[in-house]
Amino acid sequence: MRYSTRFIATAGIALMGLFPLSAETLQDWQLSYGGFVTAADVRPHNRLPQDRADMLTALAATPPDWGGALTLYTWGRNFPWRDMTHSLGRFADDYNGAMPAVVPRSVAHWGDPSFAVGPLFSALAGTGEFHQLAPEARIAFIEGATLATIVNWTRFELAMSERKALAAEPNWALTNGSPKNWNEIFAFHRGPEGRHSVHAALQAVPAGAEVNAALYTALAEGQTHLLEERWAEAEAAVVGRLLHEGSLRLFHAALRHAEVALDEARRVDAVMRARGLWLAAAEAMLALAPDAVPEVEAALAGTGDAALVPFAAEAVEAALARLAG
Repeated sequence: MRYSTRFIATAGIALMGLFPLSAETLQDWQLSYGGFVTAADVRPHNRLPQDRADMLTALAATPPDWGGALTLYTWGRNFPWRDMTHSLGRFADDYNGAMPAVVPRSVAHWGDPSFAVGPLFSALAGTGEFHQLAPEARIAFIEGATLATIVNWTRFELAMSERKALAAEPNWALTNGSPKNWNEIFAFHRGPEGRHSVHAALQAVPAGAEVNAALYTALAEGQTHLLEERWAEAEAAVVGRLLHEGSLRLFHAALRHAEVALDEARRVDAVMRARGLWLAAAEAMLALAPDAVPEVEAALAGTGDAALVPFAAEAVEAALARLAG
């Protein structure tokens, strides 16, 4: 094992509590939380969710700055990487042609590897099905859809980590190899200082904090194998399952908010947020409960069907039970 990877492996084991490691021992570029410490420098990736936060700040203005949010979505701001600035929009538009392999069921379902781009552009521009929809409802969809995009990005990094580990000539480099992609899962999911991303959203929904804790444990345990230059097959399966669970729990919470909303405007906002989150949750539902997908989408159609939303929530609960079992 290379000296650098041996050091990081030691740091990761220490953070898992096997022997003590002071905060001063970590390098200034390392990110850590919940028993996980990055072995690669993924600070640029960790800033990507700031684009989402900046979009939502622009949309919170009076009046909403739709153009500013659209520019951020399309071109990005906070994630310069290699020769370009990456963005949520660039990823959602079949990033590297990888979406059919990363979310194959979703691509087949919508018949388009760039299935997440059109609805979000439409919500930002106020066109198509979002024409004349209240600004608050459009923003709620954007909140959910941008979060779903980050979930799908973590799925992409898991797939890339596996691909590089199992290649005919495996790539274990901390600069561009399997451990690097594994670290990017954490960077995107956690967000800068735990804000603006999947971590914060899950912390706010029932059982979401447990998903976060389990994910960081699985990432920490799997990284130990990657730094020994062997694929973490069991841990990767756990990570994939937890990404599914997280997407379903976020989606389910939005459905429940729609079910108990005190007025029509808040019900529509919750439905729109759920519709945005469906762009990530669909992959899990299509794997776990494909027969329930038409029922779920019927509940979400238009501004939502109040009579069908409870049945959609129950279908998600059944999928979660199947995932746990």
